[in-house]
Amino acid sequence: MSCEESPNATALNPTTTLTLWDAWRIGVLGFSLASLVVFASWAFFGSWFYTTLGAMGAYIVWMIMYLVIGCEVMKGLLPGPDARIRFYQVFSSAFAAYAILWIVVWMIFRNRQGEALAAVFGSLVMGLRICAAQGNLKQWWRLWIVLSISNLSGYFLGAWLHATLGMPWGAIAWGMAYGFLFGSGIGPAFWLARIREPLKTSPHVT
Repeated sequence: MSCEESPNATALNPTTTLTLWDAWRIGVLGFSLASLVVFASWAFFGSWFYTTLGAMGAYIVWMIMYLVIGCEVMKGLLPGPDARIRFYQVFSSAFAAYAILWIVVWMIFRNRQGEALAAVFGSLVMGLRICAAQGNLKQWWRLWIVLSISNLSGYFLGAWLHATLGMPWGAIAWGMAYGFLFGSGIGPAFWLARIREPLKTSPHVT
């Protein structure tokens, strides 16, 4: 008996075009920039946003800011032809689903428990969308873990910094912590979603 690998048995490994380090770096730099812009607008112009647009309107505008900036600066997470278009489609729908769920849960609970629930289940829908877009739902639980841990750690470390430093610099620190840590999960999540398990080899008699 001998074992021979089929040509199709090789895993589709993202390291051929995008290393984990590359994914982490793109996620951190890109999401940190988006978060810094959003939180800075809240720190310095928050009263205008709330007075003019209301709470829900302000959240929607900030979500759009995340989408526009994040899509442009993190498009390298999906390398290959039409990278910008494909990443816009995937990230915009994934982050929009996350943000909408977060807003709804927050509006219902309006407390720390609500924020934690929003982060965890928002990360779930975000991870599912990323996996589905790459035809690899088997990785959903790995993405959920990575995104939830990075999201929760960034959000609550930022909240502590905000409470400690006050406005406006506490809000800036919140944006930096949230952007760095959640970005540390978003980049690797896209990398993980591209990994497929190798096919099992088929033994045969020689």
